[in-house]
Amino acid sequence: MRPMRNIIVDFDGTISDSREDIASAQLWALGQVGFAGATREDLYPHIGKPLTETFLSVLPRDLHERIPDAVRHYSDYYPPRSLVTTVLFPGVRETLEALVARGCRFAVASTKRGAGIRRATDHFGITGLFVQLQGSDDLPFKPDPAILLKILEAQAWSPAETLMVGDTPHDILAGRNAGLATCGVTYGSLTEEEMLALRPDYCIRSFPELIDVVQNGTASIHHRLHPPGRSDAKSC
Repeated sequence: MRPMRNIIVDFDGTISDSREDIASAQLWALGQVGFAGATREDLYPHIGKPLTETFLSVLPRDLHERIPDAVRHYSDYYPPRSLVTTVLFPGVRETLEALVARGCRFAVASTKRGAGIRRATDHFGITGLFVQLQGSDDLPFKPDPAILLKILEAQAWSPAETLMVGDTPHDILAGRNAGLATCGVTYGSLTEEEMLALRPDYCIRSFPELIDVVQNGTASIHHRLHPPGRSDAKSC
């Protein structure tokens, strides 16, 4: 039984449903560089990735030189509109409060900048539930483990006692690269099949199921990832 006292969570697509605000801002930025060939649905799977990577995937090759301009337009446009439709996923607040009350410690590791994370957590009144809000300011983006390693160092957390929770391949790979157990969520950017293909240690269909992962080492899709009877986590 491996104790999971520390939990690092991604933000967009993991604890907050921000895809409408993000995709709308990305569409606006793409329009500013002369591209109108994308839809919100095209952009949803890319949420949580670095902007440069997203625009590289969406823009035609003859507009790739405009990617820095698109990134700049987005960075100017999104912050004051970042919380128009964004909400917490169901059960996020209650789950965070329940696990913190049991002694778990939470940190955020996001592609967002730190100021953007703080703006959102203040808006939802959950800032105090986290010991660290770590953005990708001046750090390599996930799947590079740098952002996770910075949290581990700052909080003196053992990788063996820390779980990474996220909704993208970058989250799962970053956790693995940092030597952490990983938990994928299937309500964010990936389908259940796509998430399972990444082979996270745990996989959940809703955020409240994180309680079972931490307390019992089980999850709703646990049996499809590990042999029956295996349990790697225990309660805080």
